[in-house]
Amino acid sequence: MFEQLLTTALREMQAGRPVVLVSVARAAGSTPRKEGAMLLAGTQGLLYGTIGGGVLEHHCLSLAAAQPTRGRLMHFELDNRKAGSLGMVCGGSTEVLFTPLTAPAPLRAALTALQERKPVWLCLPLDGSAPCIAQDDTLPTRPAVLSMRGKDALCAPLSDAGRVYVIGGGHVSHELCALLHRLDFRHIVVDDRAEFCSPARFPHAEHTLTTPLDTLASALTGALSPTEADAFCIMTRGHACDADAVRYALSTPASYIGLMGSRRKRETLFAALECEGFADTARRRVVTPIGLEIHAQTPAEIAVSIAAQLIAWRASC
Repeated sequence: MFEQLLTTALREMQAGRPVVLVSVARAAGSTPRKEGAMLLAGTQGLLYGTIGGGVLEHHCLSLAAAQPTRGRLMHFELDNRKAGSLGMVCGGSTEVLFTPLTAPAPLRAALTALQERKPVWLCLPLDGSAPCIAQDDTLPTRPAVLSMRGKDALCAPLSDAGRVYVIGGGHVSHELCALLHRLDFRHIVVDDRAEFCSPARFPHAEHTLTTPLDTLASALTGALSPTEADAFCIMTRGHACDADAVRYALSTPASYIGLMGSRRKRETLFAALECEGFADTARRRVVTPIGLEIHAQTPAEIAVSIAAQLIAWRASC
């Protein structure tokens, strides 16, 4: 999402067309979107993104089109029982920040950082002045208003702190990784078969790693080492490979470990792990069958169920 947003903004600026970044800076109660939601507006309307659609977004697009060079923070009541509301019945309130984009340098820096898979934050002063870029890993992992350089600013991470380790490069993994990209999940794909694990097959993966699955501990080191912010989706070509991947995942601090397979497969694996001293840990930490129960059948449907579960996991972190 953010790569496309930045690319679109730079294209419009290069063409000499006005572009405004419209962001939700604060939200209270029931609102269409929460802090950090963004869209790009031009004089002809929506260019990319959304702050929730409906009346609020339409009103903000009209304001941006009418005054594309005016930066400001505006408060909106979304409760039709209150004076000055937009007539919406959500019941909450929101503050929307309008930031005219005129200098391409910060946006290019942010885009480069994203393409190089580096953490980066977009910092938007609440007075509507020019944005700046930060690469300070002490900043929060969720959008928040902070004091930056003497000004209050909305600081929004443009990439997740965590990554999804997709172990196995088969049909479901192929469908899942396409969704992970659309959902702004950083991801790494690992398989022991080169033909199922390549940049051509997974063009949006941060890394594709071909290695025997019983060597994951030595392969995923340094910058590739899993952290508590990370997740595992294990869907290899067979039971033995699954067991190797689960053993490794349990040795890491990853906060989500999902395993694709039947309940019988789960019990067989857990029985084997019990003999190795993993029993209680495995049953507590491994989600299997992976994904939400939506009676999925095809690889694409299964990928949707897994992606939905990962969205819930990310929101709870």
